[in-house]
Amino acid sequence: MSIPGRSNRQGFCLINSESFKWLWNPCTSEGKSDFRFRLWMMAGVHMIILALIVVRTLDAGTVSKSEGVAFFENRIRPIFAKHCFSCHSDQMKPAKGGFRLDVPALILQGGGRGPAIVPGKAGESLLVRAIRHESLEMPPGKKLPQSIVAQVVQWVSMGAPVPVGNEPNEFPNRPAMIDHWWSVRPVGQPNPPLVDQESWPRTILDRFILKGLESAGLSPAVRADKHSLIRRATYDLTGLPPTFDEAESFLQDDSLYAFEKVIDRLLSSPRYGERWGRHWLYVARYADTKDGVLMFGDDRIRPYAYTYRDYVVRALNEDLPYDRFIHEQLAADLIRPQVAGWRLAAMGFLTLGRIFDNNIHDVIDDQIDTVSRGLLGLTVACARCHDHKYDPITTKDYYALYGVFASSEKPIELPVIDTSVQSPEARAFEETLKPKREELKAFLNEQYALLSKDAAQRVEDYLVHVVTSEPDPLETAIYFLSLAPEDLRPPIVASWRRFLARRIHAKDPVFGPWHDLMEWLQSPSSKDRQNITTVVDQWKTRDRGTNPGEVNPWVMDALGKMEINAPVDIARVYGKLFKKEDFETTSTDEEFTEEVYVRGRRQIAEIMHGSGSPHFFPKSRTRHYMSRKDKDAFSKMLRERDRLVVQSVHAPARAMVLEDAPQILDPRVFIRGNPGQPGEPVSRRFLEFLSTEYPAAFVKGSGRLELARAITHRSNPLTSRVMANRIWFYHFGEPLVQTPSDFGTRSNPPFHPKLLEYLSWELLESGWSLKALHRVIMRSAVYQQSSMDRVDCRAVDPDNHLFWRMNRRRLGFEAMRDSLLAMGGNITLVEGGRPVDLVNNLDSRRRTIYGLVDRQSLPGMYRVFDFASPDQSVARRPFTTTPQQALFVMNSPLMMQQAKFLEQRSGKQHSSDFKDRIRWLYHTVFQRDVTEEELKQGIAFIDGFQDSSEPTNGTRWSQYVQVLLLTNEWMFVD
Repeated sequence: MSIPGRSNRQGFCLINSESFKWLWNPCTSEGKSDFRFRLWMMAGVHMIILALIVVRTLDAGTVSKSEGVAFFENRIRPIFAKHCFSCHSDQMKPAKGGFRLDVPALILQGGGRGPAIVPGKAGESLLVRAIRHESLEMPPGKKLPQSIVAQVVQWVSMGAPVPVGNEPNEFPNRPAMIDHWWSVRPVGQPNPPLVDQESWPRTILDRFILKGLESAGLSPAVRADKHSLIRRATYDLTGLPPTFDEAESFLQDDSLYAFEKVIDRLLSSPRYGERWGRHWLYVARYADTKDGVLMFGDDRIRPYAYTYRDYVVRALNEDLPYDRFIHEQLAADLIRPQVAGWRLAAMGFLTLGRIFDNNIHDVIDDQIDTVSRGLLGLTVACARCHDHKYDPITTKDYYALYGVFASSEKPIELPVIDTSVQSPEARAFEETLKPKREELKAFLNEQYALLSKDAAQRVEDYLVHVVTSEPDPLETAIYFLSLAPEDLRPPIVASWRRFLARRIHAKDPVFGPWHDLMEWLQSPSSKDRQNITTVVDQWKTRDRGTNPGEVNPWVMDALGKMEINAPVDIARVYGKLFKKEDFETTSTDEEFTEEVYVRGRRQIAEIMHGSGSPHFFPKSRTRHYMSRKDKDAFSKMLRERDRLVVQSVHAPARAMVLEDAPQILDPRVFIRGNPGQPGEPVSRRFLEFLSTEYPAAFVKGSGRLELARAITHRSNPLTSRVMANRIWFYHFGEPLVQTPSDFGTRSNPPFHPKLLEYLSWELLESGWSLKALHRVIMRSAVYQQSSMDRVDCRAVDPDNHLFWRMNRRRLGFEAMRDSLLAMGGNITLVEGGRPVDLVNNLDSRRRTIYGLVDRQSLPGMYRVFDFASPDQSVARRPFTTTPQQALFVMNSPLMMQQAKFLEQRSGKQHSSDFKDRIRWLYHTVFQRDVTEEELKQGIAFIDGFQDSSEPTNGTRWSQYVQVLLLTNEWMFVD
């Protein structure tokens, strides 16, 4: 509908003021009787036009360019490196078939047979057919696992995205990067620039905007009218429309600080946390469900996921300083003095990601990616398999963080966080659940004891297997093991391989003889078996100097009693020795003293029973070592326990925490990202290039709290910049840095670098107060500009990067649904609690933030309006304009139901007077008075139904309400 003094909005409306004039022309009774036909015919025409001007249609399979490149770096490049580089890289000169896979720019180019990839069409791609062995057979004589083939197919279906640009061989050092890249320069207070139009700036912030406009020969827009301002501010901060009374109160307030009072009122509203909490939940890739295979119904629900969502809402409402917000999300359990119970739920930030079929390496990769992109604006996960191709992030940096999260684990029993409200019903539920918990605990203890004992007793079998077999990917791919009780545990086999790789060298008192004997067996002299005693005798007679532990006497005794003909014999000697429970307490060889024997016994005991033992594993990891039958039984117990929690409204809330593992991991670089190929050791620490000096190793437990403090340290310039950019983005619809989760060298610098610097400095100076930054932005003249389009400015800056006007924005799905409920008088403003199914339960009155987010099957209603995928941290939601959106607004049960409720409310308010009823509807829907022209149009619409007959698809009043809800004035915010 048209509004005096305003331009009509563009891009979504189905009904505008000119359409109303045509539809409601009451010239003839024939025209009136034909009204309904005209209305829906016109709507159909609008849908066709809308389809022709589609900006971008949402496709469930599409991904952003940055997401596609990240998928290539994390998933596809390691596959090519492991299985293809030996023939199709610079290693083979020339590359076979002229096809190289080691240089991204050459992958799409193909080889002698032409292009190997048809982007977006996996079935037509020669590469896919080759690895499926449908035409060529690649790799030759070896068929890749189906899981690997599926990842390549997925990548090609994405369009085969690859990084574009040079790939530097070495990284700049930190000082050079600070000099040459804007995002890592120290945050300082910039000097406000001088401007010509001194009367326009309201705050220092405005000077930075105005300087950019004047440099481009542009001028800012006039101040928005007060009706637009209160609607803009209310939607920005609460996600709900203002009431008519709130709008009128602001319109009547002529004081200098009228708008500031509105801002303060909205920031103190509980609705603020619900609105801005949703923004953060996208960054945290929040979902209420698991992503396990074959999980349905209540089994797919994470019983306590909602506690993280409620923590975020509460923390924002309380204006928890952003640095503390980060500390609690990474390490609330480690903060001292101990935090209040509800704050423990903050660690859902780390625990609510995908479970990747229990592949711990992918789970940790997801945690690193969420922390680095969400908090630092860096794509650290790209360094999982190789040094980052663009940013100074090495694989050592990646595995330093890997060690932090690998040293943390989720407990089986989560802590209760609402003990203050233990009702009789809650206590009764806990009693009902107690047998399930005890059964689960007893089973876990039993399995842990059984598996630990079996691993110790079968040490000979493990050593024999290690020396007689090559490393198997199954040893680290714990997520698809199917073990029988008699099988060796692949993770323990892998642990023995790593242990022996570290210990077998000529100077080790226990494994030094192993080292020398293996070398002897591989030498020509090994043909003379009698010389085997020479190796043992050399160790016995070795000069021990002042170190009596240089030679382990028990190893010498065992080797002297066995015949050594092959490597397997050495493994059996050591296996039998390690399994030995009782060692003789007296010397058996006069060459060794009693002290040497005692020390040797300790060395063997440490190997068998110490925390670094190859067959040691934390009790919390028992599940990964179980046989298939036992693992299925354990999973069933967990599902039954969780199902009871999901089905009972009386189950007390618990926090999905992490805690430090009993055994803190000393990480090693995984060569090419393969856990079966550990490389050099690294310490748990922060990113090297962001550390003022050489990064200190984390020494307090897992290091999560030290990591959180490093992220928020004043010397780290990224954290404040990233958050300041996000807040600006949600106020203006466009960020200053176009890639909010990537501030690395592939990102474009901000359009207003000094402005971002100023906002970052303000955030730090306010003590990391997000509400203070909201005030800084919303009090500015640039925020209070009109959204009116101007042709001269658009010609110079068509994308409004210089902010010569306010961006007009369409309501997101959450704000649209919440507004419908509020206007229909149906919204229930209850904070927190379990998620509700908004799709299958149209009677739900909860705000949309409390709706169930199903990671496995995101509802179509969500996807139509660009609800971001919860599979990974999301920098910005996609924005599409599609015919499906128009159809939803016209025909969806939700829209029709809420239009009916709004119509019923209007009838209760003014049942007899058409004019008063229309005025009330305008007050409620648009928060303003109806104009005389609009009043006439409304009456004509109601009278347009012949003989006052009601339409079959709702009353004439409900259809009138739906027409109001189809307008751009309601759908867009100026």
